Parts: sequence; structure tokens; C-alpha cells
Amino acid sequence: MDISVIITIALASSAAATTLLSLMKIVLKQKERGKEPTLQDRISDLTKNLESSTAVITEIEAEMSKRQNLAQQLEKDIERYNKLKEINQAQVEAIAQTLRIPLVKESRKSLLINGLITFVVALVFFAIGYFIGGR
Repeated sequence: MDISVIITIALASSAAATTLLSLMKIVLKQKERGKEPTLQDRISDLTKNLESSTAVITEIEAEMSKRQNLAQQLEKDIERYNKLKEINQAQVEAIAQTLRIPLVKESRKSLLINGLITFVVALVFFAIGYFIGGR
């Protein structure tokens, strides 16, 4: 079933239920009072029921909108999952290799810089030690 058909059925059902409830309410009031309601009473009751129906319809439309948004997000997630699923082992290895090359270069560069810094610091401490007390 299409979502618009479901919305139409839900709206029609809520309107029918509200109308039926309002008629039952009017009949019960008539029995309680023992007299027939005036035209003003009927108009007032129908106005209240119409407002109630409008509120219910608004709530249904909001809920349908939320569910439609969730369905769209789910479709996007499914599409992303299917694309990830299509990546084969060779592609995964190629991506990993592409990422490893810069890391290896950075590792070598970092090792050289750390070695140079260590050498300079050791040389400074050697010079300090020599000048302070090792003559």
C-alpha cells in the first residue's frame, strides 16, 4: 500500500470515529436531559468535535512525517551499506597500502628528527659536563 492511501484511510477513520462519538454524546445528553438539544447545543458539540478531529489529524500527519523521514534515512543507510559491501579484498588492500605509504614516510622522518634532537641534547650535556668539572 502506498503511504498516501494509508494516510487517507487513517484520516477518514479518525473523522468517522469522531463523528460517531459526537453523535453518541448528543444522544446520551438527550436521554439525560429528557429534552431535545437546541440548535446552538448541536452546533457547539459539532464545533468541539471538529476541533478534536483537527487535532487528531494534525498528530497523525506529524507522525507520518516523522516515519517518512526515518524511512528516507534508512534507505540512505542501506545504500551506503550496499556500497561498502561491494568493496572487494583487492580494493581494501589498495586503500590500506595507500594509507601505509605516508605513515612509513612520516615514521622515517620522525626517527631522523628524534635522532638529531637526541644527538644535539647529548652534545650540549657533554659540553656542560666538560666545562664544569671534567678538565
